[in-house]
Amino acid sequence: MGLPRAGKTVVFNALSRAKVPVATYSAASSEPNLAVVKVPDARLTALAEMYQPKKVTPAEVRYVDVAGLMQGMGNDSQAAQLIGQMRNSDELLIVIRGFTNESVAHPLGSVDPERDVEILSTELLLADLAVVEKRLDRLEKEVQLGKGLEAERKQREQELQSLQAIHAALADGKPARSVKLDAAEEKTLRGYGLLTQKPWLILLNTDDNGADQHLIGRLRGRWEEEGTSVVAIAGRLEMDLAELSPEEAAEFLAAWDVAELALDRVIQLSYRLLDLISFFTVGEDEVRAWTLPRGANAVDAAAAIHTSIAKAFIRAEVIRYDELLESGSLANARKRGLLRSEGRTYIMRDGDVAHFLHNA
Repeated sequence: MGLPRAGKTVVFNALSRAKVPVATYSAASSEPNLAVVKVPDARLTALAEMYQPKKVTPAEVRYVDVAGLMQGMGNDSQAAQLIGQMRNSDELLIVIRGFTNESVAHPLGSVDPERDVEILSTELLLADLAVVEKRLDRLEKEVQLGKGLEAERKQREQELQSLQAIHAALADGKPARSVKLDAAEEKTLRGYGLLTQKPWLILLNTDDNGADQHLIGRLRGRWEEEGTSVVAIAGRLEMDLAELSPEEAAEFLAAWDVAELALDRVIQLSYRLLDLISFFTVGEDEVRAWTLPRGANAVDAAAAIHTSIAKAFIRAEVIRYDELLESGSLANARKRGLLRSEGRTYIMRDGDVAHFLHNA
């Protein structure tokens, strides 16, 4: 998301290797562009080289490219539709214009990335404030009436306290994520889809010659905190590179002594900001990366593959990715005592290679 003419669709095309026409819509009521993007992971590539499987399946991130958010859009139906699209997301990738192009006028008359981030942050804060205030009005009356079972009354009281704390933060210009909530409180408030409670990836879309490092430093100093990161890419250049074949893109990167596309880092950062991890399953048929929230256990991992495996779970055989690579095979790892047998409560770690035993 971002202001109009910030290059959101250019970034979307580069991320997804899609060919959506740029500037095809500006109305909030327009249907968003959708794409599922593979998460680059060198570990998966190395495992695939080891096993030479019939199929390699990376982890995935789904991107949604919505219309531009105008300053002071208010609460009309089109604005509500756009805000609703963003509330349904897990993370906001906020595209900020850092490029100059006289043929594409900035809606505010000048290119000023620091101003634009402040504007967008304010709009998101105000949108959340409206939701919280509306719910507080109703919730305060419900708590006063005290209807329902004791458990229901306690839940409403806890929700009221959490929303009051968030309201105070928003009124002070701070995002909802600045209020520390426990797991139960987060679950209760998840349905509101508060925009400032989500992780933000602020992406400065620059000219081909890259970003002003002093500007990047100021943006990071102002905005980077828990749940927020700042990154810069040359969106148009990256989109053009994404349209090349892998071989042609590799030649270009080698010629310019660049290790990887900046957008690969953006995809990986999107994944990490959501506090997700990857574990792997390996074999001759398929080498695959699976996605889990950090802190998930072995049964959760089994369920990611299939619910029947989780229900009939016996144990998991687990090894670290680097230990498997060093051993050369699971058989060698077993001989060396590196393949561990773990139970239901084992907390999965990023980079685990797992095999699940079950009686399904």
